[in-house]
Amino acid sequence: MTNLETLKLVKEWLAEAKLIAFFGGAGVSTESGLKVYRSRDGQYSKMEAAQEDPRKIMNKRYIMTHPEKFFNRPQTDRPQTDRPQLIEPNAAHLVLAEWEQAGKDVRIITQNVDGLHQKAGHRFVVELHGNGRTWHCMECGRVYLPNEAPRDEQNIPRCYVDQGIVRPSVIFFGENPQSVDINRSIETIQKADVLIIAGTSLTVYPAKNLIYHFEGKRVIVINREPLDLQKLEVDAFIQGEVGQVFAKLNEMQPGIL
Repeated sequence: MTNLETLKLVKEWLAEAKLIAFFGGAGVSTESGLKVYRSRDGQYSKMEAAQEDPRKIMNKRYIMTHPEKFFNRPQTDRPQTDRPQLIEPNAAHLVLAEWEQAGKDVRIITQNVDGLHQKAGHRFVVELHGNGRTWHCMECGRVYLPNEAPRDEQNIPRCYVDQGIVRPSVIFFGENPQSVDINRSIETIQKADVLIIAGTSLTVYPAKNLIYHFEGKRVIVINREPLDLQKLEVDAFIQGEVGQVFAKLNEMQPGIL
């Protein structure tokens, strides 16, 4: 089957679907200019090249015991999501939001923290690994904008009220996704009749196991490389950039509804 034939078939499945669950990873946002965390020039790899252990430093325990070191890392090593105004949604985010706004029940489960699905206008987004748009106090939970909290003499951001450490609201090593997000993801995948898995290597636990709760009709994978989904049959694999694939799907007839 040619790539065009596969796209046409996928478009038919999506048009017939009552609920589409989209499970996305870092590859969904690369066309927006965000680097994959573990890619050659990503933050994880840069830290390893500098002989730093990302799992030790990007860790809740490290923030608590060595906050002065964590918050005084070079600016170039910090996530781009500290500066959300610099990135924009690509075709994948925009098309999914457009389908939802046209009345299709499309629900997003993302491993990304960039907020691009919301920026595109999507209203149903589960962020498994937190978000880079806000920070919060580790003592009382008060929410701050990035870099909004005042800094002490060691450049550590502190809560106005209790002087607790204010940190990014992302899931670091040593932390698990919120149970409410896990449960919401499972419920979404179980209810869906089409599951799209896109831009992910499915290597991060526990997120990678959520897809196996799918009980619907069709599984579609959009990725640079095939995935080994031992316990899940893939009905269509489209190799390529996620945004480019969604742009092509959106150009095709009939419409999504």
